[in-house]
Amino acid sequence: MKLAGGQSRPPLGLTPRGALLLLVMFALAATAVYPLRQYVSQADRIQRLQDKQRALKAENQRLEQQRARLKDPAYVEQLAKRDFQLVEPGEEAWLVTGTPPTTRPAPAPPPPPEPKPPWYQRAWQRLSGWFR
Repeated sequence: MKLAGGQSRPPLGLTPRGALLLLVMFALAATAVYPLRQYVSQADRIQRLQDKQRALKAENQRLEQQRARLKDPAYVEQLAKRDFQLVEPGEEAWLVTGTPPTTRPAPAPPPPPEPKPPWYQRAWQRLSGWFR
């Protein structure tokens, strides 16, 4: 195909100016890939760190509440009795051992399933049922 002025069109329809523009656009896209990948990676890391920070703040609040409860002598006494089996003077300590008795009997095992007849007997029963 001929252009105005008797010049022929280059292959793929690209002029030198168009080829240069395409080359520049490709170079810009290629140089933008790495920084874009780094940006996405850093944004993901920031999100993970923010999640971790929120979890640590929640844990700190829980520990502060536990610390406040440990200032109460009644709570400390309750923990000592429960965890260390401590008793006050005049109290008796009982230690129960063994397994608790079961109040309900063990369920009866289900009856075994009836065995299926062999395939040839089932086939004969089906065929004989058609002729009745």
